[in-house]
Amino acid sequence: RRLVRAELASAIAGQPAVAWRRDPTGARLLLSAAVPLVVDGEVRAAVLLERSNSEVLLLTDRAFSGLLGVSAVAFLASGGVILLFATRLGQRIRRLRDAAEHALDREGRVTPFPRTTARDEIGDLSRSFARLLDQVAAYTDYLRSLSGKLSHELNTPLAIVRTSLDNLDAAALPAETRPYLARARDGVERMGTLVRTMSEVTRIEHAIESAEAESFDLRELLADCAEAYRGLLAPRELRLELPPGPLPLRGAPELVVQALDKLVDNARGFTPEDGWVRLSAAAEGEGVAITLANRGPVLPEAMRGRLFDSLVSLRGKSQRAEGAAHLGFGLYVVRLVADLHRGHAEARNLPGGEGVAFTLHLRGMP
Repeated sequence: RRLVRAELASAIAGQPAVAWRRDPTGARLLLSAAVPLVVDGEVRAAVLLERSNSEVLLLTDRAFSGLLGVSAVAFLASGGVILLFATRLGQRIRRLRDAAEHALDREGRVTPFPRTTARDEIGDLSRSFARLLDQVAAYTDYLRSLSGKLSHELNTPLAIVRTSLDNLDAAALPAETRPYLARARDGVERMGTLVRTMSEVTRIEHAIESAEAESFDLRELLADCAEAYRGLLAPRELRLELPPGPLPLRGAPELVVQALDKLVDNARGFTPEDGWVRLSAAAEGEGVAITLANRGPVLPEAMRGRLFDSLVSLRGKSQRAEGAAHLGFGLYVVRLVADLHRGHAEARNLPGGEGVAFTLHLRGMP
């Protein structure tokens, strides 16, 4: 009966064969595989192997599980490599973003930009940023020195014009020309004031760069300054509110006085003659807070964040009539002095719209 099997007959004929069949009871499927045995070039016999379907499925499951395990390991390894690459790429992009955000400090100075030797696109972008910031730094340095150069170059022609006006004033001029001469002299004086203002800002910037710290009593310094400010602010009332004890501070007292001068000059320009100016100081945390408040118009909300920038001024024609001409350098100097003392300057409106208050938060120089 076995010879009638097709797979066995095929094997005896010299061709391996495989076939599925049921066992005699019909309960299971059997996989039959017949292979011929060749001896001296002749088929002498055939080998018949049979496996039930349950054993075949077990072998299949094992093979599939092995393949699945290898695939999972390969997938995890590939995912880990991609995750590591993405994490490193993200860190490089974040470092580049942080460097770009801190490329300019609050004074507009360009900080050193980190350079990289990486040869990929991010490295090229970083080097492009560095070259761009080098050009911005050179132009910023030129602008910072421009006011000093202009004030120096304008002094000579101003002196020539002033001397010429003096000679004309001494000459016998018709009476109808005298008003024009007075206007010319007033214009020259105003231009001279502007030149001196630019020179003063340059001088203060240089003084800040070379300032040396010393310990002093801020309360005593403010009390001495207040006596000098009373005559300057008259007929306005100067209110002085200082603590009974000393206020020790390590810093540059002459620069603190410069900042106070700018704040008082600003208050003088905006306070009506029947108004008041209040100078106060108090200890806070590791430093002190100096506040100069005055009665007058409130600050526009849109300008509060820009008041301490260079060349920003809210003075109208009526305020410019008080004191010297103003180019918007005063509060900028205040900010520079605050930064030198590891602090900051802020401006706010007083409750009820009564006026404004400028506060210097100073922690002291290291």
